Amino acid sequence: MTGLPRLPRREVTGSRPAADVLAAEWLKLRTVRSTWYVLAAVAASVVLMVVFTLYVGGLWDGLPPERRATLRAARPEQLLLLPVQICMAVLGVLAFTSEHATGMARTTFTAVPQRAVVLAARAAVVAAVAFAVGQGSGLVTFAAGRLIIGDRPIPGFATPLWEEFPGMFAAGLSAVVLAMVGLGAGVVLRSTAGAITGVVAYLYVLPRFATALPEPWNARVGSVLLEDLTRQAAGEPPLAVGLGDAAAGIGLSPAAALAVMALYVVAALGAAAVALTRRDVR
Repeated sequence: MTGLPRLPRREVTGSRPAADVLAAEWLKLRTVRSTWYVLAAVAASVVLMVVFTLYVGGLWDGLPPERRATLRAARPEQLLLLPVQICMAVLGVLAFTSEHATGMARTTFTAVPQRAVVLAARAAVVAAVAFAVGQGSGLVTFAAGRLIIGDRPIPGFATPLWEEFPGMFAAGLSAVVLAMVGLGAGVVLRSTAGAITGVVAYLYVLPRFATALPEPWNARVGSVLLEDLTRQAAGEPPLAVGLGDAAAGIGLSPAAALAVMALYVVAALGAAAVALTRRDVR
């Protein structure tokens, strides 16, 4: 009696299974409630920036002509950057820690034993979402701000898009970097609170620590932190140039700043890959 023909075994490292893993990670990310909470926080931040722009426009209208020349206000897309960065970092953290906390990580790695494949797919999905959110929220805020301000010659609100785009694009990339750092921290620490605390400390504490360093290290360290890397990637001088006389020789080209931002991603995902492949999933 002849048996049934054996079906060819598909390797997980093949192109089709890798696409299946990518689709599965995308399905998981978009069906988790925490993802929508994070996106709602970004949307609320955009709305808040619209309200801020309305306030600036009303303030301008209520000032006498001699005081309008002294009115200064931050651009809403600049104010939006920090909450978007934090939200994308939280998204990256939760992309792993939420699954680990519920025990679903064991199911995932049972279905796909190649953990590096899962990590790569998850990083790709999170990076794509962070890129879309970072760029989209910045463009929406910019467009809404310019529409609200109209032809009012408020400093900082009359710059055309093509002049602002390099800075906005670099800001969107910084959201991707923070998402990858958050993902890496979540994998390494396996703790939502711990990973988020680490990312927030990087964004808030480390820059303050850098300014307290003696020269020339204050300027050197400050120029390679994400805030200044974002500025330098857009062709702007780093904020660290104001940290004493030793700052005269620092400053990266846009390409070099982008390369350092890429190193952040490589370091975060590299640490995550090592931790994920050498530790048990419990």
